[in-house]
Amino acid sequence: MDIKPEISNRITQSRKALGITIKELSSRIGTLTAARISNWEQGTRSPGPAEAKLLAKALNVSASYLLCLTDNVQGELSQSSGSGSRFIPVLKIDDAAQAKELLNAGSGLLKTIVVDEFNKSHTSQYLFAVQLEDSSMQPEFNVGDVVVIDAELKPNPGDYVLAYLATKKQTALRKYGEADECLFQLLASNELWATVSVKNTDDVMVVGVMIEHRRYW
Repeated sequence: MDIKPEISNRITQSRKALGITIKELSSRIGTLTAARISNWEQGTRSPGPAEAKLLAKALNVSASYLLCLTDNVQGELSQSSGSGSRFIPVLKIDDAAQAKELLNAGSGLLKTIVVDEFNKSHTSQYLFAVQLEDSSMQPEFNVGDVVVIDAELKPNPGDYVLAYLATKKQTALRKYGEADECLFQLLASNELWATVSVKNTDDVMVVGVMIEHRRYW
């Protein structure tokens, strides 16, 4: 589905609601030319996340609204058509540690998937998805699988969590466990990957708890 026409329409309508021209909008932003904005309004191209954020600030709307991630002008990511469905963003796994900041800013959210009302975290403010990039959780999870993460949930033993490993500067999916000699453990399913025993809270940040697993092929 090509959403360029709808993005262009939202930019145009938001600008017209302020009663300003493309040239005036360009002048307000300062770093975006009138020609570039015109291309977006004509639907020949679409703004990236950083550009959408600049536009949104000048137009008094949210970047997520301009990028069609929500129908709420102020940016609440709870788009619904009456069926209980909601669009949530798919973040790059390397960006997941900053998920709350990205969701609040409405930036970096071009790709989305749909969750429905049967998902237990359907209404969570900080709900997002990532695509797995390594084989550490095989055979349960494969490279390319998508997991939906609730960044508001606190983990319990046995939960799958997305965790940022500060020493390795890496984010990965792991099973959350407890042990007497440490704060908690992060367990890999693949025996070739080591268990991480966390003894210092600065070593690992639990980004959120997995509440849905999808495999598209």
